[in-house]
Amino acid sequence: MVTRLVLIGFSGTGKSTVSRLVADRLGWSLFDMDAEIERCEGMSILDMFSARGEAAFRGLERAVFLEALDREEVVIATGGGAVCTEEIWRILEADPATLVVGLDASPEVLLERLTAHERQAAGGETTKRPLLDVDDPLDRITRLKADRGPFYQRADVTIPVGNRSPESTAADIAELIRLANGTASTVTLDLPQGTSSILVGRGQRNEVTSLVGGRWPKAQRAWIAADAAVHRNHATWLTSLENASSVTVYVHDVPSGESSKSMSGLANLYDWMIGGGVERGDVAVAIGGGVTGDVMGFAAATVLRGIGLMQVPTTLLSMVDSSVGGKTGINHPRGKNLIGAFYQPALVVVDPAFLVSLPKRDLHSGFAEIIKHGVIQASTPGGENGFLLDVLEANAASLLTLEEPLTSWVIRQNVSLKASVVREDEKESRLRAILNFGHTIGHGVEAAGYSLLHGEAVAVGMVAAMTIAVGKGLITNAERERLVHLLEAYQLPTMADVDTGMVRAKMARDKKKASGEQQWVLPMQSGGVEIRRDVTETEIDHALAAIAGR
Repeated sequence: MVTRLVLIGFSGTGKSTVSRLVADRLGWSLFDMDAEIERCEGMSILDMFSARGEAAFRGLERAVFLEALDREEVVIATGGGAVCTEEIWRILEADPATLVVGLDASPEVLLERLTAHERQAAGGETTKRPLLDVDDPLDRITRLKADRGPFYQRADVTIPVGNRSPESTAADIAELIRLANGTASTVTLDLPQGTSSILVGRGQRNEVTSLVGGRWPKAQRAWIAADAAVHRNHATWLTSLENASSVTVYVHDVPSGESSKSMSGLANLYDWMIGGGVERGDVAVAIGGGVTGDVMGFAAATVLRGIGLMQVPTTLLSMVDSSVGGKTGINHPRGKNLIGAFYQPALVVVDPAFLVSLPKRDLHSGFAEIIKHGVIQASTPGGENGFLLDVLEANAASLLTLEEPLTSWVIRQNVSLKASVVREDEKESRLRAILNFGHTIGHGVEAAGYSLLHGEAVAVGMVAAMTIAVGKGLITNAERERLVHLLEAYQLPTMADVDTGMVRAKMARDKKKASGEQQWVLPMQSGGVEIRRDVTETEIDHALAAIAGR
């Protein structure tokens, strides 16, 4: 249970303002260290530095910090240098009841904010403090921030603030605290055919049977299609579902891999359910990755013309993408996902605990869709320009090791983003097409031999799309390289050893064509993406050559 929040970061990141807003949201007390020191000493921090020197101030700051860490249900706003000692970090890292959140911004943004603060404090007259009272304050901030960087980077979560409002940052931090303390974060997707409730949080998988009973109180049977690997790794948990359920539970293994997402795989599910006497009041539960979710979702949509559906995604890719939005279906020898239906699950239960047993390659594959969401974010309803990409860059090491509550929070951010797009365009007639960024060539790469996982192919496809965008002058090569570096940070491929002719053949059968024309989702200089149909054959050849290393 987290009972203390410590906000750290450089001067100008807004720690005092954000901490007050978070304390109000949580109903916790506020402890602003600088304000407390000034109150106790009867002078400003600047005067203290001048009169007593930095060493004396740091000693007093340490004592005040240790006092604050003895409190419960408190939000602690620290000074910029308060956590820059090993002693403090030994205390912070040894205390599971303390969550440390770092606020971060570029030196340029910090200089702008600090300068504005000085003017405001002086009633319009600039009063320089030591940090700014130099010939080159930007250089001073840059160097000091770099010196403190190794300490700031040890935060449990780093939130880039940039030009975000303090209210947005405070809302995110309050959500982090709730997730850390076991409260599910719920995203509600209201659509004409019904409401889909998506619950995100550690431990939520243990609520599956009670959720079935709550959503479908008259249900007599639950038909659980479980990925065979998930069944092996979580057999005890699945058995507990059978024993604890108020409905009769039937479990059917779905062989892992794309071969199950086929006519024969679908037929196996029909034979199992129809042979077992499935009724319209029953509930279908898909437990697994995108393959199990898609094929069982399609079975639920079509058996007896539709029964209740719950998705329990167990891979990162399915948690942030395929389980949200109602796309179900199977593959055809001529291409991926060519047969299917839009069918919204009434409930989606996203529990990152499943990810611990996920093979590393599959975990990394899921981050491709998260990175894709970061690129398109500015084009989504209410989406912030660049925020998710900044979060992914700042927290890569912690996300790759599935640190909590960071992982649940980032998944929730992605679920919310995708839900906002689906809410606007359920059937992919306009806006939802932006979710296909990286998929045009990516699906072709994936289908050309199935040697890459879906997320890996999308990663390569995103690099191809960025290459096309650079050629069209839509973005700079530096922006393309930023994406390449981010993909590499999450151990994703940016090139593929494929037959480019075969990739082209697979692309020609892409179901996402409109009026016979290939649609391309390309990034823009201003952020976000746009849908284009003016990509030339030469540009495609150049992009394919780039990802094939030719």
